[in-house]
Amino acid sequence: MAETGLEPTEAFHYNRKNKLKAFDETKSRVKGLVDSGLSKIPTIFINQQYKLERNMKKVGEASERWGFFQVINHGIPLTTLDEMIDGIRRFHEQDKEAKKEFYSRDNSRKVIYNSNFDLYVAEAANWRDTLRDLCYAIISDANSICRDIMIEYSNRVMKLGQTLLELLSEALGLNRSYLEDIGCGEGLLMVGHYYPPCPEPDLTLGTCSHTDSGFFTVLLQDQIGGLQVLQQNQWLDVKSIHGALVVNLGDMMQASLPYL
Repeated sequence: MAETGLEPTEAFHYNRKNKLKAFDETKSRVKGLVDSGLSKIPTIFINQQYKLERNMKKVGEASERWGFFQVINHGIPLTTLDEMIDGIRRFHEQDKEAKKEFYSRDNSRKVIYNSNFDLYVAEAANWRDTLRDLCYAIISDANSICRDIMIEYSNRVMKLGQTLLELLSEALGLNRSYLEDIGCGEGLLMVGHYYPPCPEPDLTLGTCSHTDSGFFTVLLQDQIGGLQVLQQNQWLDVKSIHGALVVNLGDMMQASLPYL
């Protein structure tokens, strides 16, 4: 489980100066902190470089062995994550007429809503509807039921993506900015899946086995769970942790590795 939370540089240095002064003025020293019974060390003692190196190692090992890992302390508020899930649910559960304008199978459109993008070519349809938003298009003002939270969430995920690219670059023995510099952080495709209650759940799947085509996916699970990953020919459950995000290395990353 990797921790990726990093404070913005200017705010970090400003807060650190105040915290250093406050600690110094107590004259209690580290021993005084211990005697006070604290359960977590103050941020002035956290070695960010050590933390980054440790996280880079964890990310590298998880990526090489599994192609999946979960991140906590990623800087995205829990309220944002919960509201994002609720926003997608609100979109799908609203009246049919309110969302009809977005229903399409024209993949050139930046925002589309449909059931099964591969409906006409898959062996069996999945029990799932999907809202797809390409490259910050975001739902128009005509349907603002989840517009604001999608904008906030997408901005925060892009920042997290930059941190992940840095960790992955260093895990590969490259300059920290390498993957970002070659364009791996450009573009964002957001999909919001919705799985209505199924009368015969033993006969269908919400999402069948697949790989993701992009560089990597940042997945926000609800608390119902159901996600599985394939490891050594065995399907394993991914425990849903409230507030955690699942990172899945995609086909583009896998194809690029031999050349990096």
